[in-house]
Amino acid sequence: MIPKDILKKIKPWMWLSTYIVLLLFALVHFQDLMGVLGKVMHLLTPLFYAIGIAFVLNQPMKAIEKGLIKLIQALPRSKKNPPQREPKVRGISIFLTLLLALAVLFVLSSIIFPQLITSIVQLFNNCVVYAGNIVENINNLLASLHLENIEWDLDTAKLQAALDQLGLSADKIFQTATNWVGGTGMTVINNISAITVGLSNWVMGFMLSLYLLSSKEKFIRQLKKLIGALLPLSAANRVLAWGRKTNQTFSSFISGQLLEACILAMLYYVSMTLFKMPYAMLISTVIGVTSIVPMFGAMLGMAFGCVLIFAINPWMSLFFMVYFQIVQQFENNLIYPRVVGNSVGLPGIWVLLSIVVFGGLLGLFGMLIAVPATAVLYTLLGEFVNGRMRKKGQILNESGLLSMDSTSNPEQESSSSNENQ
Repeated sequence: MIPKDILKKIKPWMWLSTYIVLLLFALVHFQDLMGVLGKVMHLLTPLFYAIGIAFVLNQPMKAIEKGLIKLIQALPRSKKNPPQREPKVRGISIFLTLLLALAVLFVLSSIIFPQLITSIVQLFNNCVVYAGNIVENINNLLASLHLENIEWDLDTAKLQAALDQLGLSADKIFQTATNWVGGTGMTVINNISAITVGLSNWVMGFMLSLYLLSSKEKFIRQLKKLIGALLPLSAANRVLAWGRKTNQTFSSFISGQLLEACILAMLYYVSMTLFKMPYAMLISTVIGVTSIVPMFGAMLGMAFGCVLIFAINPWMSLFFMVYFQIVQQFENNLIYPRVVGNSVGLPGIWVLLSIVVFGGLLGLFGMLIAVPATAVLYTLLGEFVNGRMRKKGQILNESGLLSMDSTSNPEQESSSSNENQ
């Protein structure tokens, strides 16, 4: 048996050698390990959906649960029946939250889909008229600019002649389309299967989110115990503090964005109705829904509105673009800071870069979480930099140069911090 003093000396070297062996194994089999990791992440996709759904539904559920508890506590109690333990209201809160979510989805679908279908049918039925109106409006615009020699003429005979010169006859187009359909048959089947798998993942994620909501305190306590078991006390408390900050930032952002989307949709609907713009309800609803994604979402809603209005009145479409920019300035400077708050206060350049980077990595989901995730990283980086500068006793003076802080002693601060630990 190895003596304890010798075992104590060789134990760090055993850990180091084990780490080196595992690192070499990971480097040699990097592709295989990444493939296994990808399969595991794919299998855990419903769990990630469940966490996202539960996090969103948790915002209204907390308010509903708090209101129910206050209501129960305010109920009169009989002297013969002493106050008993408060009944569990979590199940009722989840049920009311789901009813609220279904009501919101029903209202949005009843507003968007009927008008969207009507607008699409109207566009298809009147596409020739709209095309003629667009050509006529362009000619009128050129005439108003004294450019009458430039004319736009929609002549189907000339268009067919041009297609014939390019060898794009109707038979060739039909044959090309037939070959394309035949060659992409398997692609269509694969896309249908992918949609089916994605839908099943969302359904499974929704079911798992109900379990997460019903026992969220238990799961959070278990996660905290796991962090405490794996990390030293100081590191575990630091991770828990970061988690608390992340939760506050994401909660503030999501609840604020949803409330701001509702306010923005109502603002656009009222103002567009006053200006007698077409498709006021449809465009305002689309702008409200797409504004959940910062910056790019609202621009997408504006493009959608411009296309619909341009087919009816190009000048009104131009006015809508100017009017949209004015409303956006009002929203960015007055509504957004008051509703979302300063917890996600990022400079504009970081907001834009975060959406581009996260959107490129994770798609639409990345664009949704880009701003709060970057805000958390921005805050943590700021705390790290400020902490390091305080530890070194450095400050940034008024001239923009680094200097030593005469009011602090780095050696004394480090010794006092060690004593506190």
